[in-house]
Amino acid sequence: MSVALLVIGAVGMIAPFLWMFTTSLRDASHAYDLPPQWLPTEWDWSNYAGAVSGPVPILRNMLNSAVIAIAVSVGMIITAPMAGYAFAKLQFPGRNSIFVGLLSSLMVPAQVTIIPLFLLMRTFGLLDNPLSLILPGITGALGVFLLRQFFLGLPQEIIDAARMDGATAWQTYRLIALPLAKNAVSTLGVITFLGSWNAYFAPSIFLNSTDTATLPLGLVLMLGPYGAGNVAQVMAATTIAIAPALIVFLVAQRWIIASLTQSAVKG
Repeated sequence: MSVALLVIGAVGMIAPFLWMFTTSLRDASHAYDLPPQWLPTEWDWSNYAGAVSGPVPILRNMLNSAVIAIAVSVGMIITAPMAGYAFAKLQFPGRNSIFVGLLSSLMVPAQVTIIPLFLLMRTFGLLDNPLSLILPGITGALGVFLLRQFFLGLPQEIIDAARMDGATAWQTYRLIALPLAKNAVSTLGVITFLGSWNAYFAPSIFLNSTDTATLPLGLVLMLGPYGAGNVAQVMAATTIAIAPALIVFLVAQRWIIASLTQSAVKG
């Protein structure tokens, strides 16, 4: 019974991707045929050429997304572990109060803070600039929380032994705690990369030209007003857009599994 439920769930998740790929290989006039065709009946790759060479610079948009996603991910895996370790293992005045305040920010929707953030970016002249997405994204409460929870699971005896050997707080973090957290840090990096790669709301606010647009914005521009664009070409561009994220996930899945296993097994 459980296997049957898993198969049904897998089919439900694979079906949209299969329809997307199939639609990208046929004429746009057959995109919404009923019943839908799940397997390719045509192998017309011209939609991919049209998606790449069309008026929307989709490859430039992919490059923009890649630059932003990589920069945000690198920033997150540098700042979040340091903050998480400080909240978990260091003693300083107001530690718990500051952490509760940080954690409370997770309950604030992005739509609430987007206007002050927009005004701030306009003040610094960063509108229509990738930095308007990179700077706010190089750290985050969720990443700090995840790494703090991991560091709380590290035996305190390891930290105390390093201190007795004369290691400073920075040396203890860099040489002992951080290497032990490599799976958790890698998982955070993948989650951050995928979140930034797929982001639409913030880029739609801060970026207003096709040359600086990210990939999700480029796909919307390709679809056109009222969805009147070439659906087959949009599906071809979407297939291209999924490839980098899929590669990142497949390469990093062993770290994600190791992180989940390590978090589940204590002692």
